[in-house]
Amino acid sequence: MRRGRSGSLTRAALVAALLAPPLAASAWIPEPERAWTAVAQTNGSSGRNGPLAFPVALVGSDGAIAATGRLSLEPGGRARLELARADGSTEVHERTGAEYRVLRNGRPADPAPELVPPLAVLQATDPAAVADALRAMGANPAVVDLGMDGTHDCWVLGGRDPGSFAASTRPSLWVDQESQQPVRIDAASGTQYRFGEVASREGARFPSRIDVLASGWPAWRIEIRNTAAAPAGAGVAP
Repeated sequence: MRRGRSGSLTRAALVAALLAPPLAASAWIPEPERAWTAVAQTNGSSGRNGPLAFPVALVGSDGAIAATGRLSLEPGGRARLELARADGSTEVHERTGAEYRVLRNGRPADPAPELVPPLAVLQATDPAAVADALRAMGANPAVVDLGMDGTHDCWVLGGRDPGSFAASTRPSLWVDQESQQPVRIDAASGTQYRFGEVASREGARFPSRIDVLASGWPAWRIEIRNTAAAPAGAGVAP
């Protein structure tokens, strides 16, 4: 009786194992150069390699719109978020490489949350430029790990901390394994940026929202109201 029951269970387990989806494919870690190349190709095919300008809304954790404005990007790594807040004040966030500055009503604001991610890594269309953008944000381009964020199985360019996927704070770019579209950026400052699904307008594909999670600050969401390429030759205002 016991041998028969054990044999039955063994056969059932074998059948279940044979019918299970292959795990090896989802557990494949690409060589760093191959990951850089895949990201660069996706950036190019998504139309993110030129100057971009998006109308945005800044939404608080309560769901209320706190400000509206514009997010402008240049392929060289300069990004600028201009906001008009509901209380009448103005705020400008600017990231250039590793430098980040915030002006509130024209004056330096410190401390302030870093609302703008290091977006140069989403615009680079050459594998070496992807690696350079990772270095600029403090990530190690020679390391690629696997991770999971929500429903996304990810490649983690720059690596991640062991343990909880959500708690990892190592500087890194998380991209969906299948599409190589951005899912998340963990910045050197400790701020975590989570991206919504990409939206396509005017030939450019860009995340529909950016959730900003910074320690010691309320959660913010930048909603991309429209996605459009900036006019040819247009840059970010000084």
